[in-house]
Amino acid sequence: MSLISFLSDYTSNDIFERYGSLSLAISKWCSTKVTSADLQRLKEIVLNFKRKYSEELAGSKSEETIEEFDEFQGISLQHGTTGIFDIEEFVEILGQQKLQNIVVIAVPSQLNYVDYMVITTGRSPKQMTAFAEFIRKISKRRCSESDPLPVIEGKSNKDWIALDLGNIALHIFSSKFRKIYDLETLWTCGPDFDDLSKESDILTGQVKSYAFPSQK
Repeated sequence: MSLISFLSDYTSNDIFERYGSLSLAISKWCSTKVTSADLQRLKEIVLNFKRKYSEELAGSKSEETIEEFDEFQGISLQHGTTGIFDIEEFVEILGQQKLQNIVVIAVPSQLNYVDYMVITTGRSPKQMTAFAEFIRKISKRRCSESDPLPVIEGKSNKDWIALDLGNIALHIFSSKFRKIYDLETLWTCGPDFDDLSKESDILTGQVKSYAFPSQK
């Protein structure tokens, strides 16, 4: 077998397995007398081999990069039927993002506010803020021209963050402050039956005004 025939057959196999030992294969033929035509052909084979290897490697890295930075993987970026989000899908996203103790409260239509109040607990201030920003990013990609972009209320607050998503009002609490302010009781029973709602601290006022727009 000639040098050119050997190398042509050698480089036609799996390039990832063969690339590391190509130089060894060439070295075996160093003592063989070849013509200038053989050398030129050898150069072409090696260059073609390197080009194919580079293309395969670049393609592999590109696919890995796309998967690594696809933060919306598994989440539709299409507008929902009842609003930017449909409630079932929204609750599923909260679960995927590891929010805890999710409660959904149906809001009476006569209040002309939202369809649902969603209350959940974040594991840390960092997670609370990150999730609020994540929901805003999805909303920005899903909203129609008539949908206002949600504003994050209490973004700098480590205990409570809220977003008005049109048909859904989202409240994210720290574990401690969710128990203290008990928004579920405040919303379902009303402030007259919630002693804590009568306190006048700043956070209580913010939560009340955001939870009961008709009382502003």
